[in-house]
Amino acid sequence: MKRIQKASAGQSRRIRLRLIGFALAALAAFCVAALLWKASQGPSAVRDTSRYSKRPTGTVTFANDIAPIIFRRCAVCHRSGQAAPFPLIEYADVRKRAAQLVEVTERGFMPPWLPAHGLVDYAEERILTTEELGLLRQWADEGAAEGNPADLPPVPQWTEGWQLGAPDLVVRLPEAYILQPEGKDVYRNFVLPIPLTDSRYIEAVDFRPGNPKVVHHAAMRIDRSRYSRQLDEREPGPGFGGMVLPETTEAPGGQFLNWQPGKLPYRSPPGLGWKLEAGTDFIIQLHLHPSGRPETVQAEVGFYFTSLPPTNSTFKIILDWPAIDIPPGASDYVVEDQYVLPVDVRALMIFPHAHYLAREMQAVAVLPNGTRQWLLRIKDWDLNWQGDYRFARPIPLPKGTALRMRFTYDNSTNNVRNPHRPPRRVVFGPQTDDEMGELWLQVLPNNTHERGLLAQDYLKRQVEKSVAVNRERLGADPLNTRALVQLGKGLWYQGKVDEALLHLQAAVDQDPNSEDAHYFLGLIFRVQKQFARAQVGFETVLRLNPGSFKAHGNLGLVFMEQGDLMRAEEHFHAAIRLNPDDVVARQGLETLRQAKDRHLR
Repeated sequence: MKRIQKASAGQSRRIRLRLIGFALAALAAFCVAALLWKASQGPSAVRDTSRYSKRPTGTVTFANDIAPIIFRRCAVCHRSGQAAPFPLIEYADVRKRAAQLVEVTERGFMPPWLPAHGLVDYAEERILTTEELGLLRQWADEGAAEGNPADLPPVPQWTEGWQLGAPDLVVRLPEAYILQPEGKDVYRNFVLPIPLTDSRYIEAVDFRPGNPKVVHHAAMRIDRSRYSRQLDEREPGPGFGGMVLPETTEAPGGQFLNWQPGKLPYRSPPGLGWKLEAGTDFIIQLHLHPSGRPETVQAEVGFYFTSLPPTNSTFKIILDWPAIDIPPGASDYVVEDQYVLPVDVRALMIFPHAHYLAREMQAVAVLPNGTRQWLLRIKDWDLNWQGDYRFARPIPLPKGTALRMRFTYDNSTNNVRNPHRPPRRVVFGPQTDDEMGELWLQVLPNNTHERGLLAQDYLKRQVEKSVAVNRERLGADPLNTRALVQLGKGLWYQGKVDEALLHLQAAVDQDPNSEDAHYFLGLIFRVQKQFARAQVGFETVLRLNPGSFKAHGNLGLVFMEQGDLMRAEEHFHAAIRLNPDDVVARQGLETLRQAKDRHLR
């Protein structure tokens, strides 16, 4: 786990970029920048078609040879009502783009598929075969003949609407969001209350974007608290902004609930579903592309129930290093992290994430015997085409395996996706012009007991990493309030109470309105039974944020410990009004009820 910075690379080989760009100007604007970068990489980026056996001249036609490829590989997105900027169904539409199709498929830009081919077997790979690439090239070179229309295969009958049939429950954005016509891409988070009176087990989730022309991808989580609702209420209009979802949200049971155009919904195997509790909020984060005119977006989600309770559940491991700090001009800045497995698992799925400066991504598993198993390699990252990748077969990873990530970033003028001209210092952050670097791995332990061991070990590792990351942040900026708070929080979890208090008090001195600093000071003082100081901390939180159910619940505990049962009850009820699922407040009320019963007896 470390951060490395190397010297900048030369610039000459990327000058060809602009020349190729002029030749491809007919492509949709959002495709051009990505294609230019592909072109800049030279011959090594081109798919090898040398093994293609050329057909007799003049025999390759659209009707016989090209239409089946287009229908199978392209038209799922390139058709009316889908996310692609133009259709590829009719011969005329395909013929006028024949040269461009050859270019983007041979460069690997289309179909959109970022992982390097041949290192790992993934399910539903969007990769054209050597035969398909060769047929496209020969057809375009020989004039793009139509052939006999009678030989055309039937146009596929795609499932319109829900891909898995009618869902058992459909939840829609309560209010449509209006995307403005111009400006940067928008990341917007929407809260969908779940209208269930009883909890249900979920085996599959399907997503309908509502306006596929502008919805590029979606991430979905659940929130058992009411915190996401509070964020929604603080901003005008539906939803709230930001690329990072609140800490109160989670992917249930280690599930990856993401959607990209063309992705089929995933149905969990029997016994690996997850529980959707009544009163839970479902959170959707949409990445939206302005189209040049106002657009209405009202996405919806379909849930598919199962009667089978989960017998086991997957677990999500995240590798990252959130102390990213990339100097301007650095073209080979590296972020690394690793985690050693405490139990045997099987890896099921992987999801990488970064912003515009990331270039190459590597993920490997180093087994206890030293064998290296590739999990992912992306040689040319593109934020516009991020997605998750399910392994074709589960990958067994024994106890002691080291999971390693290595991401490389380019903050120079050579990076055509660099949002800053000229380049500037870029640090870790949630906005698209900040930077991130995360690798999620979905794994399945052998049983629930070993999953518990994994969760316990992983939490310990995350606390250790948080302490290390925030020490590094404070080394660069000793007045970083958030780093002071997070370091204090991590040190407290590690049992280093005195050092934790020093950092949290320093955060309050630096920013008296730091809600988190006051909250964690209150927690420590409550555990130490310094109730007067704990009360000050939690009351300060409520002054800064009257909607903090956690502060109300802890104040209830403070007053209950001091025998002030009336004020304790008031704060427990206030916490439950804000978050009906607040376990602390409900347990507090139950304790008060039992105390009253004993008093009456």
